[in-house]
Amino acid sequence: MLMTGVRQTTDINYKYWSPAEIMPHSEMKKLQLRRLQEQINYLWEKSAFYREKWGKSGFCPDKLKSLEDIRHIPFLVKEEIRVSQEQNPPYGMMKIPGRGPFIRIGMTSGTTGEPVLIPFTEEDYFGVYCEGAVRSVWAAGIRKGDIVHVAFGFTPFLGLAASYDSCEHLVGALVIPGGTWSSLMRLRMIKKLGVNVLMGTPTYILHLAKVAEENGVDPRALGVRAICTGGEPGAMSIPNTGMRLEKAWGSKIFDFCGTQETNYMAWMCDEGVGHINEDLVYCEVLDPETNEPVAPGESGKLVVTDLVGKTHPCIRFETGDIVNGIESESLCKCGRTLSIFKGFRGRTGDIIKVRGVCVSVAGIENVIRGIKECSDNYEYLAVKNGTGMDQIKVRIEPQSDISSELWDDVRKKVAESLQLAFMVNMDVEVVPPGTLPVYELKAKRFRDLRS
Repeated sequence: MLMTGVRQTTDINYKYWSPAEIMPHSEMKKLQLRRLQEQINYLWEKSAFYREKWGKSGFCPDKLKSLEDIRHIPFLVKEEIRVSQEQNPPYGMMKIPGRGPFIRIGMTSGTTGEPVLIPFTEEDYFGVYCEGAVRSVWAAGIRKGDIVHVAFGFTPFLGLAASYDSCEHLVGALVIPGGTWSSLMRLRMIKKLGVNVLMGTPTYILHLAKVAEENGVDPRALGVRAICTGGEPGAMSIPNTGMRLEKAWGSKIFDFCGTQETNYMAWMCDEGVGHINEDLVYCEVLDPETNEPVAPGESGKLVVTDLVGKTHPCIRFETGDIVNGIESESLCKCGRTLSIFKGFRGRTGDIIKVRGVCVSVAGIENVIRGIKECSDNYEYLAVKNGTGMDQIKVRIEPQSDISSELWDDVRKKVAESLQLAFMVNMDVEVVPPGTLPVYELKAKRFRDLRS
């Protein structure tokens, strides 16, 4: 039985949403194995897709005796999901026969191909997906009586939608929609309605602060005490982005992450530490070349398995993310025993190796956002130099109050900081403020121009 926390909304002093957050590590491993075995047996019986896929690889449920035996299960990649939906529309393997009716449809962004459709029954959406989400908002101190604005357009993007529904339906907070509002309208309503919790992507929340300042409004005076970010790497992965948000708004910054295909994976506690929903998802960090597990805490590619959901369980799903690592034995000061997530380095396609050094968007962003002369907008390009060698080109905008005579000084400072961080020389270009695109959901800051 899933350990939900709806009953806890009446006690605003209860620190943890779910008993799973303080479960002893040894007990958590037993729970993970039991749920994994139940999931595998369920899919072997119900899903022709998995039964055929696993049978071809030589795997069957009897081989799963321990958590380490998960290595016998072949990976699931997004292209397989797309193909299944083309061959058996509209849901393909994302609908287990007999599951329904559906009350929510999610959809991936489509940045790497045709969007994937993700259907939810009421049980799987509120009992599983929102169970992963509500822990993040509870850890951020959001309670009944708070006024929350989730600053995003109401698309099928599940991450912020589940945060919205968790605040409204599970915590009991007042949630203010504003799907088509302009930034100025959002700012006006934040002040008028007394919004004290703000949610959105880091990129957009920083942009909102800039719009406020350009219109004579001090974001710090609006009374937003907590900001929760998702949809792209935030404070868990890029500390300087968190610092910029905190400075701009005068708010406590929290961050959450996950995949639309599986669940909310990790979120920040009040100590600024990322914790994994280990009872809901099983996470592996593997060497990208050998597919073998890396040592605890080391970087590698992230593979996620849905332990609980029954409508569209994804088993050993290759997320396409490179993470900084997972610490399983550390105990956080907040008292939670859940494994610690050290954040993202970037997408596999966004990490470029130059002279043996891996350069990632998260690393570049952390450097740039640590330089006060730089605005929040930047992009980086993979290009070929005059000799045909791979090179990174970084384009930045200076802050609007810096005169053009000082732009070259900013360029040199950024170039030196990047060289010190990565031990690789990068070509830095300063462009006038307002040149680079502004994003309101997920920022797309990397372009590969080598071909």
